[in-house]
Amino acid sequence: MKNIFIIGIALLSLVSCKTKKSAENTDTLPKDISLKPENNMAQQEDRQQLTSLMREIDAFIALEPCTNPADWKFTAIGAKPCGGPSSYIAYPAKFEAQILPKIEHFTQMQSAFNKKYNLMSDCAMVMPPSEIRCENGKAVLVRDSGVTAIQ
Repeated sequence: MKNIFIIGIALLSLVSCKTKKSAENTDTLPKDISLKPENNMAQQEDRQQLTSLMREIDAFIALEPCTNPADWKFTAIGAKPCGGPSSYIAYPAKFEAQILPKIEHFTQMQSAFNKKYNLMSDCAMVMPPSEIRCENGKAVLVRDSGVTAIQ
């Protein structure tokens, strides 16, 4: 009799804890502030500006085919949330005066974006490439291990 009473109370407790999942319940729950439409729209616009500037940089670099790696240089570009560059980019040495300000501007914009939206990253250091190779008219960054760096 005592066991039946304990089992009954346990079942009653489990049933009373069960909640209904319905559209009405989810509408009353607190929302994550990062999911607010105005924040998402602003972040999308800022991200679009970064993407647009990166495309501009890539298009400018693409004006010069890579035929001799000695005519090319590389530099850090972008900013990881933990600090340091997000990657490296190759560019024709003869465009250095025009391209470096664009790269620096992109890096500053990405750093501000990271701070504005409180982003986090893996904090891994991105190592610089060891050399530049020309493949199919494009500059390719290569690391010491022989692994091609993504550009």
